[in-house]
Amino acid sequence: MKKILLLAILVIQNISAQIVSKDNLFASNGIYSTTNYDAWSKMIQNSDGSIYFTYTKSNGTTPSSSFLSKLNANGSVDSAFGNNGEIQLPYTSNDSQLKMQPDGKLLIHAFDSDTDTNYSAIIRILPNGQPDSSFGINGVSKIPDINPDLNIRGYGLVLQNNKIIVYGQKTIIPLQDPTGIICRLNENGSLDTTFGTNGFINNFSSFSLVALDNQSNIICFGYNKTDPTGSAYVGAVAKYNADGQLITGFGNAGIANLTFNPGYIQSAILDSNNNIIFSSFDPNAAGSLNKINANGTFDPSFVANFNSSFSSLNDILSIVEKNGYYYIGGMNYAQNGGEFFISKITQNGQIDPVFNYFVETDSNLTTIGDMIINDSNIIVNGSGYIVKYLLNNMTLRAANPVKPAYAIAIENPVGQNLIFTSKDKVAKIEIFSLGGQTIKIIKDSHSSVSDLPKGSYTAKVTFENGDTTNKKLIKN
Repeated sequence: MKKILLLAILVIQNISAQIVSKDNLFASNGIYSTTNYDAWSKMIQNSDGSIYFTYTKSNGTTPSSSFLSKLNANGSVDSAFGNNGEIQLPYTSNDSQLKMQPDGKLLIHAFDSDTDTNYSAIIRILPNGQPDSSFGINGVSKIPDINPDLNIRGYGLVLQNNKIIVYGQKTIIPLQDPTGIICRLNENGSLDTTFGTNGFINNFSSFSLVALDNQSNIICFGYNKTDPTGSAYVGAVAKYNADGQLITGFGNAGIANLTFNPGYIQSAILDSNNNIIFSSFDPNAAGSLNKINANGTFDPSFVANFNSSFSSLNDILSIVEKNGYYYIGGMNYAQNGGEFFISKITQNGQIDPVFNYFVETDSNLTTIGDMIINDSNIIVNGSGYIVKYLLNNMTLRAANPVKPAYAIAIENPVGQNLIFTSKDKVAKIEIFSLGGQTIKIIKDSHSSVSDLPKGSYTAKVTFENGDTTNKKLIKN
């Protein structure tokens, strides 16, 4: 009787969350596991469904080592990549950032957690898993005095056409005030001294997010010290132009300070409308999801809507925007000391009533660190595992009806300019790399795309009536 009741509860829970099951065709019953892992980090998906991920492991007798590995779309190890599916990175790091360039090359931002190296390492890997010798020295570019914060967060990299923006903190010494720092690298890994002041921006206390908005400006979100002689910090947003100069028309001479300290920021994204969505952790309350409007003001109604939907304590470690919704993933504390937690949030901060939320029942799967959201599945990593969940396709079809093909024709392959004709008015065209990163945003036909490297891209066309359609582009 108890088994039947438990089965009924699980079925109801999964239906309410629209996650119907793990994909038994992926890896082993939907789960890929890594033995002897010490730290689990980032994950990205290629256009063919294959997955790259970083992690750190040890064999029990030697110091930990960091690796970049690749899985085929079915969850099996791609033995053709690197050395039997993985490449050992030149530095050991408990966390890293992972991006894919439009040409398929992989970028990793890491740091050595075992020694006081006091620099960031940007590593570029070829699609076959070998270091790119044309980048830095033997595939590695070292940037002095850029580190993560004390929680091994607050650092990352951003692709800006053929440039690479790198950010972090100038110091992680306890009791010493941190200073946020940003620099930009050229395509070959050298410092771009035309950016900011001699290649750097360092007039912000610390960063939790650096991203490019729809106008190619650089948006920074984090903490700023309100009194140079005191210890009070508030949340702040800064806006720079593409070359690292403050846009003085935003906030107060380029920086908009909030009226409060947002606390421990766990994850943050810049959404497609230039709003900042971030999660914060409070050990004495439920985890919260928050919104800062594009003008730098806090939206109290968003967090109020979110908090009214959840009462259990949750770590929100991953936020992904897709099709106008925010998917959140992390840890639920309600049972077993922690389980995978996934939910879908509307743009006003409310839980999507169709998706609801999902809580994992496998006690080995405790904390989600990263997510990939596809139309028919969700792939997550954490706790030493990569798990693929299948979604309810009937619900997806009902919630996302097939839209008619719009009369837009784009000249393809693309040359120096993107040329298109359309009977519907175009609001914008966003160009994405195969890894999902926004590369460029244009509006008019014959706009220059000469700065895009050769390769394949996806163009998301947004019309003035709000409808969208996607097109594949090939840049010659």
